[in-house]
Amino acid sequence: MLELLGSFVVALLIVPLLLIGVVGLLLIAAGVIPAAPRRVRETFLCPWSKRVVTVDFLVPVGAPRPSEVASCTAFKDPRRVTCPKNCRELVMASFGPSRGVFPRWTLISGGLVTWRSVAEPAPGK
Repeated sequence: MLELLGSFVVALLIVPLLLIGVVGLLLIAAGVIPAAPRRVRETFLCPWSKRVVTVDFLVPVGAPRPSEVASCTAFKDPRRVTCPKNCRELVMASFGPSRGVFPRWTLISGGLVTWRSVAEPAPGK
C-alpha cells in the first residue's frame, strides 16, 4: 500500500513537470517557425482590365501590402496570373477581425432584400 501511495506522489510531481516541458517546447517552436502568409480575397474594379475582379492575395504576417497574387478572375485560368501584378500596391493589408461575416445583401423593411455592389467596400472598411 505504501508503494502505491509513493508511486502516486511521484506521478503527481513528475506529470506536471512533463506537461510544463512539453508546453514550453511548443512555445519555443511557435516562436522559431515562421508563420505562413494569410490568403486574403478582395473584389474590386481593376484599373488595368476595367473589369470587376476577385483576387486572392498572399499577405505575410505584419506586412503592409500583399507579397503575391495567388489568383485573379481577370484571366481565363485564374491561377495563372500573367500581368505585372500592380494591384498589390493598391491593397493595404491590416490585421483585425474577419470581415467575412458581412453578407452582400441586407434585409430591409417588409422582407425586401437589397444587394451591395461587388465593387463596393464591405462595412467597416
